[in-house]
Amino acid sequence: NGIDHPCTILEYTHLSLYCFANGQIGASLKLLYRARYLLVLICGEDHPEIALIDSNISLILHAVGEYELSLRFIEHALGLNLKYFGDKSMHVAVSYHLVARTQSCMGDFRSALNNEKETYAIYKSQLGEAHEKTRESAECLRLLTQQAVLLQRKMNDIYSNGKLGTGLPPIHIQPPTMGSVLEMLNTINGILFVQISQKDIAKVRTEIEKHLKNTNDNIIGTAQNNGTFEHSSNMPNSSPNLEKTEVLANGIGDNVGKS
Repeated sequence: NGIDHPCTILEYTHLSLYCFANGQIGASLKLLYRARYLLVLICGEDHPEIALIDSNISLILHAVGEYELSLRFIEHALGLNLKYFGDKSMHVAVSYHLVARTQSCMGDFRSALNNEKETYAIYKSQLGEAHEKTRESAECLRLLTQQAVLLQRKMNDIYSNGKLGTGLPPIHIQPPTMGSVLEMLNTINGILFVQISQKDIAKVRTEIEKHLKNTNDNIIGTAQNNGTFEHSSNMPNSSPNLEKTEVLANGIGDNVGKS
């Protein structure tokens, strides 16, 4: 296909995900940068697939603590998703959430709260309040609100007293885990994992074996029926050759008797 074929670019992206899942973060970033470079050569910066690659790059940079650079990539992806998918799409909702996550890790809780509100509004309008995604976003809003209020109290304490009071609890900025980043990478790339129990696997195996047995029985039955039909059609009952032989034999007998 060539080095700049769309399939090649897609395989670069897939390989980068495998590398990240196996802890090869440096190799994963190099592959994504290569995929982005080739895609820009073909399509330019203004393309929806650039948004997906930038989201992947942002997540991996987020995982290694490069929050400022991560924010640049995800904000660019957000702009492209808004342009191509509209302000009510799931792509945009996820991008707002990723922006909020990065900003919260940078301590910018006010901006993170505003962006997560956008995510919640989209999920609520598109999926409803009872949906799992909407509830997750609501919980994220609650935590961000707590952190934003706590930060504001600390700032007010510093401005009023000139020093930080001891009565306020510390602000918790939880760094991302590799598991959470990998889960989000799978989500934005459309990779789904289906959890199947051993009981379900045994049930599926039984159904497959039953189906194969029925198929084989039908094939054998059809073959036997065809063989019986062919055998009966070849039987020499009342065949012209047999009648001809009997006529000749009778004729010979008559001639012998006359002589």
